[in-house]
Amino acid sequence: MKINKIIACAGIVMLVSTFQSCKKFYDVNESPNNIKVAPIDQLLPSITVGVGYTGASDLYRYSGLIMQQFTGNTTNLSETFKLYERYNINNSDVNNQWTNIYSGVLADIEKLIPLAQDGGSPHYAGVAKLLKAYMFQLTVDAWGDVPYSESGKFLDNLTPKFDKAEDIYTDLIRLIDEGIADVNKTTSLLSPTKNTTIYQGDDWNVVKQQWTKFGNTLKLRIYLHYTAKDPAFASSKINALINSGAQFMGANTDNFMMKFSTETGRANPNVSIEGGQFRNAFFPNKTIVDMMNGKSDPRRVSYFVPFPYNSSPATYKGGNATEAATVAYSRLNTFLKGAAKINTVIVNADGTITDNSITWSGDGPARLLTFAEYNFIRAEAALNLSAPGDAQAFYQAGIRASMEDAGVPSANITNYIAANGTLAGTNTQKLEQIINEKYIANFGVVMEPWSDWRRTGFPNITPLPISVAVYDKIPRTLVYPQFEKSSNPNVPARSDMLGRVFWDTRQ
Repeated sequence: MKINKIIACAGIVMLVSTFQSCKKFYDVNESPNNIKVAPIDQLLPSITVGVGYTGASDLYRYSGLIMQQFTGNTTNLSETFKLYERYNINNSDVNNQWTNIYSGVLADIEKLIPLAQDGGSPHYAGVAKLLKAYMFQLTVDAWGDVPYSESGKFLDNLTPKFDKAEDIYTDLIRLIDEGIADVNKTTSLLSPTKNTTIYQGDDWNVVKQQWTKFGNTLKLRIYLHYTAKDPAFASSKINALINSGAQFMGANTDNFMMKFSTETGRANPNVSIEGGQFRNAFFPNKTIVDMMNGKSDPRRVSYFVPFPYNSSPATYKGGNATEAATVAYSRLNTFLKGAAKINTVIVNADGTITDNSITWSGDGPARLLTFAEYNFIRAEAALNLSAPGDAQAFYQAGIRASMEDAGVPSANITNYIAANGTLAGTNTQKLEQIINEKYIANFGVVMEPWSDWRRTGFPNITPLPISVAVYDKIPRTLVYPQFEKSSNPNVPARSDMLGRVFWDTRQ
């Protein structure tokens, strides 16, 4: 991978020395007076920071570039994101992300769960199990078969087997159920309220409801992924879950996300990368910008900086790998980067603005699973899986939640829904409407827009031509990391990105 983890090591993870992608948990030269195992209230923030960075780093960039939410087609000399956009993601590129997942986040989780269970703190164990399920859901969706049952054994097993992706998915439901049961235990020596960067609060009785809602909503997402492979299974499981009276996300305050910091070195990577070699390297893609332009979408002012900058009324432009490289695009804005500070704005002749004309606070969150997504899941389930509720009502609720999250005024939301909130046509056409709006709402959400396209074919994006890309088809999985292939004989054979995850059966 061409982006190292200096950002992470210099950033939020300075707060937690246990984050293993920045500092090895074990050191053979440690002083015997040093603490060998971090307490659970120090391990958890390390884990949630790692989860947050996963939602704003490589997997986020790979999937967002593949799905034409972002472009790297700029004049930046590194060309890193340009190559990713052209499906040129190789074995060495994914080394760091794989390491940060397995040797960082999941390794800490494997330490925390038994410590919390043995120490009489099931609330911590439950949260860790939910985070483990989330991380493996992302990992399976990215690579397919991955180490699961034998992962996290440390020196006891350095060459874990690769479990079947479908078997992992099945076990994730069990893991989520265990996690929800644990966070709702009546007694726990310690409860994670402040010692977390996700769902932080003063009252555990409030916080545990958020973790419970997240767990159940994550199950809905997992079941929805079966729609192409086994719609009857997806329907039965989603209906059973809804009819069980399970709690789901009920407002944007339930969003599963991690907010970054305004402090130097702790900012959202969308801001951090602009401070160094990747300045002017990551912009919105023409596909999503044009989709939003076609509906005069009021979220654009939050998502993008106008281009040309002084256009009135404001206009917006995205990039594409098939065009000449330039930086004459809209820039990413407050939705992903945090509050904007308008400095001395210098507008160039081509409508671009000079660096530092606008600076961003960096506290924009990594959105990992949102209330808006929950509503679009319910809309699709009601439309095609005979699930309870009205598809159009959930569709409109998803749009509203997304727009409120983006700070759109109420009157503008009402007008947009009046113009675009009615599902029409065949069920396939209605599904396309739902997924297109979900794609816009999930701008910057790691992996899920890619997963939606793989199972539904929407949004109906055009693959890049072979003249500019590695393949003339949109990739379906990532390649396995080079170092894992070199050290673990159990790595499955995979030479390209066209293989499929088990649930990806759409022709």
